Amino acid sequence: MNTGIVLNRMYVGDYLASNLGHEIINLYQADNGGNYIYLNSTGDFVKAHQGKIHNMLFVKYYGIGEVEVIGLAKGLHDVYQADQQFTGKYDGINKEIFAQQQEYIKKEGGICYGGVSILDIFGEAGQQSVYITYKADKVYIPKSDKRMFIRFYSDKKVEYPMHDASDIVVELTGYQQAKASLKQYIYSEGTYPGDLTKRNIEAKRDDYDKVYRTLIDDMTLWQESNNQVDEEELAYINERKISLFDICQIQNDENKFSNALSYFMMQYPKLWRKFFLNYGIDLGDTFSISREESSKIEDSNYNHTKYPSGGRIDLMLRTKQDIVVIENKIKSDINSIEEDCEGKQLRRYYNYAVWLTKNKNGNDYNKEKHFFILTPKYNIPTIEDEEMKKLYHIITYADVYKYLSENLNQIKDDSNFIAFYEAMYRHTLDNVNDYLYYEMQEKFFRRIKELR
Repeated sequence: MNTGIVLNRMYVGDYLASNLGHEIINLYQADNGGNYIYLNSTGDFVKAHQGKIHNMLFVKYYGIGEVEVIGLAKGLHDVYQADQQFTGKYDGINKEIFAQQQEYIKKEGGICYGGVSILDIFGEAGQQSVYITYKADKVYIPKSDKRMFIRFYSDKKVEYPMHDASDIVVELTGYQQAKASLKQYIYSEGTYPGDLTKRNIEAKRDDYDKVYRTLIDDMTLWQESNNQVDEEELAYINERKISLFDICQIQNDENKFSNALSYFMMQYPKLWRKFFLNYGIDLGDTFSISREESSKIEDSNYNHTKYPSGGRIDLMLRTKQDIVVIENKIKSDINSIEEDCEGKQLRRYYNYAVWLTKNKNGNDYNKEKHFFILTPKYNIPTIEDEEMKKLYHIITYADVYKYLSENLNQIKDDSNFIAFYEAMYRHTLDNVNDYLYYEMQEKFFRRIKELR
């Protein structure tokens, strides 16, 4: 009896940076109404799981030790057959497996999305032998007011993410989070043939019961997903033109984004003056911007041991009466801003600004100081230094995007600014996985449009 559960971790990995992730099909019905499922990372599984998996939970990274459940596939039927050893996953196509897949797709009457065959959509991927792992009877997504999470057991001290009272959190006591694999199996027996660990079996049996009872069997949490690629979605893709941000893949490059931000601030000073008034800063009619300004204090009388300096400030704005320090963080690992050999980054910038405003011989003497971190919603940093936490104000890209949306008439004729504005959207999303899904969905639609 196939009662196993597989957790399919989606929207993760360097492969997605420049390739279309095959898991995009998991939450889209094919044109024929079939629910075809791809199991990460390469669509295959070992023979020990052949015919034994009935349910799949689509999950995405949420925080240390946790995943968020974003979908459920029930009634899984194996399409991939694990009869051949799957070798050389990224070194070409396994012709035998590929032939099996072609035959299955043919028997299904052709499997298309938006009128384009799955074979064509993903056919350019050099490692693509498997196109479909399972066919599901039904696919479900959480109801709009439901959020579900799985928290894995750890034998180390872990600071798990915080949750709202309404969140459903299933805490496992036997299963640890898979570190390398994007798929993880949960069986009612607590083990399976080929299981090399065979540890915590009783706890794993309890985990299976919790996951099944709480998440899979409670249909009050779910709504059926019949989402198909439609003409309206495809038409939108035509509206958003490909820009240099897309071509050069600089959407995630902090330096390039900072360069663009600096340029457009100087191009449209009135627009940004209005923006900063929301934070109690009047940039005035004229202001200057420096990029990558060195915060190394070159002063022999300065106490470098007590007040370390150094590093480069992403953006520094100067007016007659103010200096504004902006640290731009997009995908840096700053969920806790790390110390380095010279001291904490944010404090060094603060020390530099203090020195500038106390130096009677300098141009910034006696100016007011303001400190900001510009960051995506999905990567808001935790500032451990309590003093810096009070001094640095968080501005999200969602805040900037919302402001620009409300003032779009001022920039609508500037195609370069519009490209910058549209590239910013992905950084307004709540979670890095939402951002990856957004990018993957766009690639999916564009690919379909190209092939029609």
